[in-house]
Amino acid sequence: MVTAVVSEGQAQPQGAGDAAGAGVKGGFYRWLVVAILFAGYCFSAIDARVLTLMVEPIQRDLNLSDFEISLLQGFAFSLLYSIAALPIGRFVDRTKRRATLIVWGVIFWSAMTAACGFTSSFIGLFLARVGVGVGEATLSPTAYSLISDYFERRRRALAISFYAIGYPIGGGLALLIGGWLLVRFTKMGGVTLPLLGSFEPWQMVFLCVAAPGLIIAALMMTIREPARQEVAANLSAQSSLREGFAYISERWALFGSLIGSLALIALLAIGTALWFPTFLIRSYGMSPAEVGMSYGMVMLVCGTTGTLAGGWFAGRLMQNGRADANMRVVLIATLLKGVPLIIAPLMPTAFWSLVMMAIGTLIGQASQGVMLTAIQDVTPNQLRGQVTAISLLFVNLVGMGLGASVIAAITDFGFGDQAALGYSIAIAGAVALPLIIGLLLVALPHYRRAVEG
Repeated sequence: MVTAVVSEGQAQPQGAGDAAGAGVKGGFYRWLVVAILFAGYCFSAIDARVLTLMVEPIQRDLNLSDFEISLLQGFAFSLLYSIAALPIGRFVDRTKRRATLIVWGVIFWSAMTAACGFTSSFIGLFLARVGVGVGEATLSPTAYSLISDYFERRRRALAISFYAIGYPIGGGLALLIGGWLLVRFTKMGGVTLPLLGSFEPWQMVFLCVAAPGLIIAALMMTIREPARQEVAANLSAQSSLREGFAYISERWALFGSLIGSLALIALLAIGTALWFPTFLIRSYGMSPAEVGMSYGMVMLVCGTTGTLAGGWFAGRLMQNGRADANMRVVLIATLLKGVPLIIAPLMPTAFWSLVMMAIGTLIGQASQGVMLTAIQDVTPNQLRGQVTAISLLFVNLVGMGLGASVIAAITDFGFGDQAALGYSIAIAGAVALPLIIGLLLVALPHYRRAVEG
């Protein structure tokens, strides 16, 4: 089935845009919107990732295994994140107040992050992490939909890449800020708050990183609703979730390879990022503060530079007539990042391990923004929220849900030795990367036909 898409400048169905959206497309304001969404993504990453630096004290206080920690880092967060994203994606495609959804999402995930600081059991922490995932599920489907309406296709990859750098920056800040807070509260021997009682250092870290949520929510309230662009003429303005699944299933080769490769990229990236700080502590005797500073800077500098470079490079290729520029960037980045990522946890010293991880992160993050941009480019406006949500369903079930647990399972059930964590990270990379490359090679010709046709 060929889907006719109404481009910018053509008539749109009634209700596609409103007065609030008039005149906001173009100029400074749309980049301000990207900056606000970036800030939200950054703080969502901090709240999601700050636990990675506190594995050791949480394990000690709650008597948890690596596998149980992996459930808190991955499965608990992704469980309802993935499920909640589906109705959220449908709401995004139907509503004229997309930013309001993010406002409530920020408030909810911040409250659940604070709840992590009030719990003192595995079950309580697990449920609070589930809540964080539900709240954060409101952000990306809405953000990608908004950005795609504010930017034309040739500039969309760079705009989405600016939004996407929020996650590596937030991940880096989670390590830097989390490490500093953990050291500070550890030196204090914990904190006793009036009327609330005593808190362990790791509990105080959760309470502190939850606090900026109200500021982020207030910023989200300033986003105006843009007119919807690239509306498909043969789809209703109120498309159902069934239509989203039908659209994907009719193009199963394209979306199967796109979403499959994206999910495996997430599995490797998230699993490595979640366990690498613990690996540095166990294998090289680094302190949490040292790991927070060194690996945090790798995430901040290399993650940010790589993501922006990928968006810029895709834009340049597109200007030179490469319609499949986004997928080309993803394939090149995946081919080049393999060796440094696999050998990073096998290095004899912490310095060389971090150097290899820095190279792998710099190259690998080039695909961060452009991969989801590629999915936006082959999806009509009425289905972007839902298709993004369906994509994130698999990304989070496979990437967040299994990424941390696969590495932990290799360590606990394969080697039976926590000191073998580095080998587990290397094995995960050696197995996942050839599968990712294979799926990308399958996706490339289908994607090229879709964007050129």
